[in-house]
Amino acid sequence: MNQIRQNNCEYVRPNITIEVISVINNCTEKVYYVYNYKGTSFRLFSSKKHLKGFFDNLLFEDHHFEKEEELDLYLNQLNLS
Repeated sequence: MNQIRQNNCEYVRPNITIEVISVINNCTEKVYYVYNYKGTSFRLFSSKKHLKGFFDNLLFEDHHFEKEEELDLYLNQLNLS
């Protein structure tokens, strides 16, 4: 099971955030970006480039979740190798 650490949280608007998180397993750590839209849509990005592409309407998210519990479950079971 992975450990998840929030590194930063930026507010786009009062109920829309971009969270920078680290997913850690043993000696491996990867950074991800979560676009949280009003707590009803969670879009996961594996890089700043993918996040920027989403805002520029050039790319889609790596994964999309409708519930925070689904996102947490995915991140806890994510294979980092």
